[in-house]
Amino acid sequence: MPKAYFVDRREAARAESDDDDEHEEIDFEATYQKDVVLFCIDAGPSMHRTNAEGTTHLYTALSAAASLMEKKLISSPHDHVGVMLFNCAETLFKSARPGEYYRGSYELQTIRQVNVPDTYNLKALLKEADQDPKHLQHVLPPAEKQMRVDWALANAGVAMIASANAGSKRVFYITDNDDPHPFGTDAKSTKARTASLDKMGEFRRIGVRVEPFFISSETLPFQINKFYADVFSQYDEDDDEGGEHFGPRAPKGFGTTSSEQLRGQEVRRHVWDAAVRFQELEDDITTRETPKRVVFNLRFELAALEPASKDEQQLPQAKTRGRKWQIGVKGYSLISRTTKGNAVKVIVDDECGELKEVVTHQHYVDANTGQTLTKEQVLPAFQFGDSSSLRGQVTFKSDELKKIKSFGMLPCLKLLGFKDRSWLQFHWNVKHAYFIYPSDVEWKGSKKTFAALLASMVKKNKIGLGLFMPRQNVVPVFVAIVPQPEEVLDGQQINPPGMQIITLPYADDIRDIPHNLLYTEGANDEQVEAAMAIIERYQKRQPFNPDHYPNPSLNHHYAVLMATAFQESLPEAVEDVTLPSYASIRKRTAHLIQDWHDRIDGDARLAAVAKSARATGKSSGAGTAKSKTSFEDDAQIVALWQQGKLGAYTVDELRSACEFYRLDKKGKKAELTERIGEHLDKMTK
Repeated sequence: MPKAYFVDRREAARAESDDDDEHEEIDFEATYQKDVVLFCIDAGPSMHRTNAEGTTHLYTALSAAASLMEKKLISSPHDHVGVMLFNCAETLFKSARPGEYYRGSYELQTIRQVNVPDTYNLKALLKEADQDPKHLQHVLPPAEKQMRVDWALANAGVAMIASANAGSKRVFYITDNDDPHPFGTDAKSTKARTASLDKMGEFRRIGVRVEPFFISSETLPFQINKFYADVFSQYDEDDDEGGEHFGPRAPKGFGTTSSEQLRGQEVRRHVWDAAVRFQELEDDITTRETPKRVVFNLRFELAALEPASKDEQQLPQAKTRGRKWQIGVKGYSLISRTTKGNAVKVIVDDECGELKEVVTHQHYVDANTGQTLTKEQVLPAFQFGDSSSLRGQVTFKSDELKKIKSFGMLPCLKLLGFKDRSWLQFHWNVKHAYFIYPSDVEWKGSKKTFAALLASMVKKNKIGLGLFMPRQNVVPVFVAIVPQPEEVLDGQQINPPGMQIITLPYADDIRDIPHNLLYTEGANDEQVEAAMAIIERYQKRQPFNPDHYPNPSLNHHYAVLMATAFQESLPEAVEDVTLPSYASIRKRTAHLIQDWHDRIDGDARLAAVAKSARATGKSSGAGTAKSKTSFEDDAQIVALWQQGKLGAYTVDELRSACEFYRLDKKGKKAELTERIGEHLDKMTK
């Protein structure tokens, strides 16, 4: 049988098409933004064995693959996913020609962009397996003889090479057989182990990461030391050493606050952790679902250099270009608000009866003559002053606008100096931060220089002040460059080393505090103590962890989309875990809140303010418009709701009640009444 090699046939073509322009605007649909995942699933006899729950491990693995494909249809529709089985009696390999792969692998789905038909077909296969537990064994019969693991890895490599270019390529290796090549019975055991190690080395060279998922049974735990410890360089000799070793092992001087606060909330997993049930395997795959994606690739200008001689042109830690000391960094957006996205406008094609997207064309038309104008004829104009005449309009050409926006600066991160960490104010953060990490691709030595700078900033408790322009056609902004030391807990990295880029406001962005809030009456000691009692009973022991709170609106939207696409029944209302526990709040703090209100209402200063406000209202004249109804508390609303008399309120009063509870104020009276009633019903539960 011919040996399968990892040959990247696109290497030469990629080398010719590489663009050396580092200042080119980032294309967010570029190949390095895509993620390619290949499920390499063992389909041997043990994977077909029915467990106590009436399912098989193969069914569990395929269910996890289908679940990941569903998630990527929503979150990452440009990603590619494939499913390949090994240890099969039949061979089906569409990604390569005969002779380029080993027999025993079955490509259930070729690596391609996630789509509804492929996901639907896989879910249909699982649905048939639900009705007949032996269905998968009939459709995908296992091989009588164990397929060599290195052959399975080689076939996975061939499939990955044939897939689309991407910034992230991963193989999810799933099996429940912890000893595929036992020393005692398999004469080629040593050869298989050595060849598997060679294949793992080839994977690293071509930029493919293999992530194993081992499935245990409830009676037989997966023993990685039998075979896979050498292949994946993971051993379980230091697995559980007892509770006394659960301290964060971080370098001296590195922060451990977040590690200590989040203790108990993180999922402690090693790369070889075994999954028993479907939910464990699915959750494990979901945590590795989406890799961090590069948002920008920039040069980090550290300082200007004096003109150097030819012998001094090359520095050991960075490359000089234009008399600047600079290194390469990549930027990642760790937090980005997820939206439902824009709906696509479609029409029904009368010829084929299918939906086709409507293509939008934009034309400029002269308002006076109706003549269509070209882009060259249209100039951007800004109004200057109150006059709407041509004299009050200032026009610019496109290239002039670009220069004005960028101040003549090219995309980069420029270090201006350093400040004490205490100088940075919390409220200066105007948008989400970017995380930067060094890259040696264009500037050799960037990682060493970056590491030295990071260590020095952490040691001296300093932050950097910089000028940041991530791409062309954007306005440069001042940023705070905050060092982030590595944090390690139980041998696992909690926070990676790097720097956070925090956008700082310009003077025009700062708003003054309202004048009426600067001179308010201070609370007395009794009122402060009453408020402190509420806060103490309201205190949450654990810090906020966003991983525990999915967006209920997005979840329901995605669930409806998937149900419609896969022709399933529409889901009911999604569980909203963001709703406060009103019953618990009432039980713990209702009497404290009432006591606090009583102390505020009994304050003589409040009565004086109210009397002054009434006098001001009378002096303003009787012809003023009626003030909008508002509610200070919900006692009256709850009382009427309990009596079934919410309809006694007017529409304006119902809308004010909705505003009090932060509900949608749109709709007719019946809709508002129903909305408030449903909300109060949830509160009491």
